[in-house]
Amino acid sequence: MTQLSLTHLASSREWHDYWKEFVPVEQREQRRGAHIADVVTACGCVVEVQHQSMSPTKIGGRELDHGYMVWIWDVREAYVLRNLGITGFNRGFTTFRWKNHRRNLRACRRPVFLDLGYLRGTTMRTVIKVEKLEKDGRGTGHLITHHAMRMWMAAGISYRPLPALPDGVELGEGACQTSTTGL
Repeated sequence: MTQLSLTHLASSREWHDYWKEFVPVEQREQRRGAHIADVVTACGCVVEVQHQSMSPTKIGGRELDHGYMVWIWDVREAYVLRNLGITGFNRGFTTFRWKNHRRNLRACRRPVFLDLGYLRGTTMRTVIKVEKLEKDGRGTGHLITHHAMRMWMAAGISYRPLPALPDGVELGEGACQTSTTGL
């Protein structure tokens, strides 16, 4: 699958279920304070799987109730529409640009993962573990495969950033794949 159209994106419910289906039933939908955690990983970390935007107040409430947690945000549509693109890559470290990004994500105090879906030009599904998201939508992070994330969620197996981009990956406009000396 080289390029997905919006019609090929799973619905928000299918996407949400995709992230939960890999873990045992007893690791899903657990009450934590006033909220229900989507997934509790094998190592006890809550994974909040979020398709739609959420107010900073609601983000803060979930983070307070869940404590040790991470977010996975659905950004597949922005990626398919090229409003979000990878602009550089070096040994797992990536830069990206997100036009009209969800400003509320800067309210997150726990780790944020952006689900790109299929990495453009490949059949590999990836997320970006965000290290920094600037006000102008530029950011840095690490590319991680869905498989690695799901193995961490289900069995506690540590995930690692992709060491190299797969063949066929399209970087954003004006970008180039960087050398091994740094970004």
